[in-house]
Amino acid sequence: MRHGTQRGSALVIAIIIILVMAVIGVAMLRFGAREVAGSTALQRQQALSACADAGRLVILSQFRAVGSPPTSLPALDEPIDPSSGARIVGGHYDTTGVAVEQVSYLPESAFGPDRGGINSIGNRISITGDGAKPMKVIVHCQIDGTTGDPTSGRQLEVEFGLRFGI
Repeated sequence: MRHGTQRGSALVIAIIIILVMAVIGVAMLRFGAREVAGSTALQRQQALSACADAGRLVILSQFRAVGSPPTSLPALDEPIDPSSGARIVGGHYDTTGVAVEQVSYLPESAFGPDRGGINSIGNRISITGDGAKPMKVIVHCQIDGTTGDPTSGRQLEVEFGLRFGI
């Protein structure tokens, strides 16, 4: 019997198996790292969305202050979670850092046809300063930012229209 042709083949097969296992291990590590990064980004986005929605609810709660027009409300700048540094900030900041009004009136036709034809006094909220007009409200949430610096940290802006009152 000749055994000379089989010498060293076990070593070559073992090296190939080790290389295949190493490639599979590296691929699993990279896949796991991407999953962790994706879930962390999703968690941050959900926290930012919840914070912006809280800002929307805070500004709507301030609308219920009777006797003052909604456009005269002071701009929001309130911390809501000290551990993450989350703040609700009213208005919008453009690239020059100029604040845009957090509440402004829209044209009367912004929410459809003129409502003057149908009028009821049964459920009317009387607000000083032109209540029941269409309004645009802008609030945004800032997380991990520096207090007083509206351009720092992660931000999400919510802009919505409403007609407060009837």
